[in-house]
This record gives sequence, structure tokens and C-alpha cells, in this order.
Amino acid sequence: MRELSKKGEKFYSQWEERRKKKWLYIFLHGSVYWGLTVAIASFLWSNHFDFENMQLSRLVTSIVVFGVGGLGFGLWQFKRVDSFYLGLNDNDEIQKGIQKMQSGLTWSYENLKISQDENKTLIVQNELFWFEKANVTPEEINECFNLIMDDYNRLQKNPGFDKFLKNRNVKVQLFDNSGTTVPLIEKTIKNNAL
Repeated sequence: MRELSKKGEKFYSQWEERRKKKWLYIFLHGSVYWGLTVAIASFLWSNHFDFENMQLSRLVTSIVVFGVGGLGFGLWQFKRVDSFYLGLNDNDEIQKGIQKMQSGLTWSYENLKISQDENKTLIVQNELFWFEKANVTPEEINECFNLIMDDYNRLQKNPGFDKFLKNRNVKVQLFDNSGTTVPLIEKTIKNNAL
């Protein structure tokens, strides 16, 4: 999942719940918020705001016509917002990555390299190490490790990836740029619990 601002995180969590009630969203945003507003405005405009000559039957007809038409608008709006949500979620890319790992390949996602060993333990490693200098302080190493964990935690929010993690251990490793096979830090996470 992409890195989000606080506003983006709020949108993501709210839309995750709203999308479960698709038809309610379509009805409210299409028929009620848009359709009712346009129906009343159209009714008033067509009667030139002459309240004495307004007929209730014409108002009801206007509400029904724009209410039904509003369903199309609500559906269009739902699809537009849901498409944006799915783009943030990276569903397609993550599904391809899961398939790669299941076939024994390494998957690169953001700053992570993820593979699966013969025991079905996921090995999560960094692709980049942000410090080029020879003497890196323990604080800098911890900072890099925390950035890897942030990327991993965002990825874990994806429902498909979270399902893939069930009953798997995860080993998170931080490597520097020297090409060594010994990680600077390694942490094992059991049963998807951080």
C-alpha cells in the first residue's frame, strides 16, 4: 500500500467501511444528495419561484425523475472513488507479487525485497540502505530498520497480503551496501503479530 498522509489514512479507513455498503452510498449520494437537490432547484426554477402556482404533483414527479437519474450519478461517483481507493491499495501489484513469491521468486515492492523460503517463512529485506558512510551509528541502523517496518506495516494493511500472511512467520532483515550476507538487524515476527 502506498504511503499516505494523515488525511489519506483517514480517507482510506473510512472508504474501506463505506465501500461495503455500496448501494446505500449510491442511493444517498446519487438520489438523495444530488437528485433531491437538483429536483427541488429545477422545480423552483421552472416555476420562476412563484410559490402560489406551484403544484405538488409536479414536485413529486421532479423528485422521482431526478431520484432515479441520480442512481446513475451515484454509481459513477462510487466507481470513481473506489478506483482511487484501489489505486492506493495496489491490489493488482500485490496479487502479482504474491504469485511471484508462491512460485519461489523474489518480489520487489517499494523498498522491500520479499521472498519465501522452503518453510513458508517470508524473508523481508531492504533494497536500499540510506547511508553510504563506513561507520553507521546504531541509531541510524535503527532508523533504517524502522523505515523497513513502516513499509511492511503499510503492505500488511492490504487484505490480500494479510490473508497470504496467515500462519506464516516473517523474518525482517536489514542489510547495508557492502554486499555482505550477514544482516545488520534481523527480527522474526511469528503468526502475523507485530
